[in-house]
Amino acid sequence: MPPLQTLQTFSVVAETGSFTLAASELNLSQSAISRQIQQLEHYFGCSLFQRHTRKVVLTEQGEAIVPIVNGLLISLRNSFEATRKKGRSLTVRMPPTFARRWLLPRLTDLHDHHENLNITIDTAWFARPVFGTGGIDLLITYGNGHWPGMRVELLLPEKLTPMCSPELAGSLGEPARIASLANCVLLHSNPRQSDWALWLQAEGAYQITGARNQIFDTQDFAMTAAASGYGVTMGDLHLARQDLESGALVTPFPRIIESGYGYYAICPARADAKAGVSDLIDWLVGERPT
Repeated sequence: MPPLQTLQTFSVVAETGSFTLAASELNLSQSAISRQIQQLEHYFGCSLFQRHTRKVVLTEQGEAIVPIVNGLLISLRNSFEATRKKGRSLTVRMPPTFARRWLLPRLTDLHDHHENLNITIDTAWFARPVFGTGGIDLLITYGNGHWPGMRVELLLPEKLTPMCSPELAGSLGEPARIASLANCVLLHSNPRQSDWALWLQAEGAYQITGARNQIFDTQDFAMTAAASGYGVTMGDLHLARQDLESGALVTPFPRIIESGYGYYAICPARADAKAGVSDLIDWLVGERPT
């Protein structure tokens, strides 16, 4: 293993993009920062940064090890903190939409039930999950529930229906007409647009297309854009609950479909891996809507 100090220095330089700023943050000289990065580059056998006059830029190899180094540092920090507090730390990876719209409103209740549990919320949903030391303890992800060799628990079954702002809903007619969607911007968090296709097919209106399509990389962005009046999104009733209760979003059409997909909690089926997160999974399953 490379020296821990070089890993911390690499993380700070990657974040700041500057040897000078990193030196200031770590209270070291710029030459010390440079030496530590050179030491780490010698260890990996490649350049980690492209040096420019006023900044440094990660190379492809540097980009690749950033999540590994940051994950290791977070794991160490949490472990030390848990030992100091006589608590327990877990790293849970999940999609940003699930974190913001489902877990965050329930964090207080989680901590009330598990006072000694410290959770690091990791939203790097695009990264390949690595379980164990330096990685994650539990993965919450979207899918169909089929992950052989893993313990899999359903948390949220997906229930979809179009959603938009109350003002835009008024333009769809009273009652809302499917044909009116052709005049709207259709918002997507699914690049294949399969959620809209499923719903329109259930309505027998698969030929309908919007005036324009806008794709986002998270359902949270699509729902936020819909609440602002920009267009109509295909939203999950569970994840949109707060916006629906507040009136920021409305559901102009009565049809709700179950896609067969949803959000699942996943961990290795090994006894030691399951034991470490079993109480958290039990709480998550207990919060599952009936």
